[in-house]
Amino acid sequence: MKQPMNFNVLPFIATYRKAIFLLLFTFFFVNLGCAQKQLSKKEKVADFEYLYEEFKASYPYFGINKRVYQIDWLANKKKYLKTIKNTKNDTAFFKAINDILNDLHNGHTDAYPTIIYNYFYTGYQQGVAQDSVYYNYVKELEKTDSIRSQYWKAINHKLFFSDTDSDEVEVVKIEEETPKNIEAYFIDSLSTAIVHIKSFSYEYVTQDADTLKSLFHKTTNYKNLIIDIQGNDGGSTEYWLQNMIPYLIKDTITFPVIYAFKNSKRLQKFKPDYFENTLTYEEIGLPNMPEELTNGSYVFRKENTTITPISNDYTHVQNIYLLVDNAVFSSSETLAYFCKATNFATVAGEKTSGDGVGTDPLLLTLPNSGIVIRFTGEMGLNPDGSANDETKTVPDLILKASNKEERRKKLLDYIKQKN
Repeated sequence: MKQPMNFNVLPFIATYRKAIFLLLFTFFFVNLGCAQKQLSKKEKVADFEYLYEEFKASYPYFGINKRVYQIDWLANKKKYLKTIKNTKNDTAFFKAINDILNDLHNGHTDAYPTIIYNYFYTGYQQGVAQDSVYYNYVKELEKTDSIRSQYWKAINHKLFFSDTDSDEVEVVKIEEETPKNIEAYFIDSLSTAIVHIKSFSYEYVTQDADTLKSLFHKTTNYKNLIIDIQGNDGGSTEYWLQNMIPYLIKDTITFPVIYAFKNSKRLQKFKPDYFENTLTYEEIGLPNMPEELTNGSYVFRKENTTITPISNDYTHVQNIYLLVDNAVFSSSETLAYFCKATNFATVAGEKTSGDGVGTDPLLLTLPNSGIVIRFTGEMGLNPDGSANDETKTVPDLILKASNKEERRKKLLDYIKQKN
């Protein structure tokens, strides 16, 4: 099964705490952006029409958006087109494109590949070594370039981050080492270990490997293990597939994943494996499948992922809990899905944010502006057939709380009563 290289987390955003000082600097890219020729109305309309038709052909979540948010995105075409035509400059155009995308309420659908272009470009170049399909991602990004992306990045900063029109912006820089991605606690009186993992971002896959290996060896001395992923909005599925589950299972474990997707040219280009063994709605036959999957516009694929235990002689933890909240999304949501689908762990906390059953979002470069958009290409289904993006993952043990610490305490109280 192709695992996602999700780039929804910005790894270079760090928290600092020690020396605080003010730094004045000039945003040179704002001046750089002013030199680029403004798009004409015809070019802006053409870009929107291109986006609309590509989404219509490939995007899977229009039905969910209509049911959950009462927004019929496709039916809003005239409204969106009027907005695009009325934009007076590139800044207004970029804002309009973002607003139109935000109407879809999907965390994997945005213009991030434009704003952090080099991050995506480098990541997919590295991905080619793992799988040649990522060459298509690189080629799509090369339809624009880093200079054009800097132009839109400057506009994005002005729209969403800057409170002044001045080129000189006062920036607070706080210097300290980046906080560790993993925190561990051991409560001997409850025979409980807690491993809190803040992010599954792809740069942590290798960085955290030895730490997790050591921690999971230590947790075997405890009866209960809480894997706390509250606030974790994803990154790479490889993080937990490689560094976590193999150390916590005695036997090989396999879990199924089912995708529904449209038979579009863009899907065929970016997800060619999807079309090797497609299934029909009748062949899937799960009870709670969304109604839009019944009209023949979707095809289906079922994949199985197998995880093999790390060979060892130590005793495994008796009770494993996965603690989640409504910030759990993308590849961290996939872990919640895995726990529910296999009964690997008791999922505790509150409903997640979903959209974790899938692979890399598709890329789309608008021909005139060079704005690069990513968007979800498949609808991941839960074991009962419901759409993961719509119903999310509902915990086995619901813990209502106002913050992470309170939710964790409630789980510890539950364990104490159970013991």
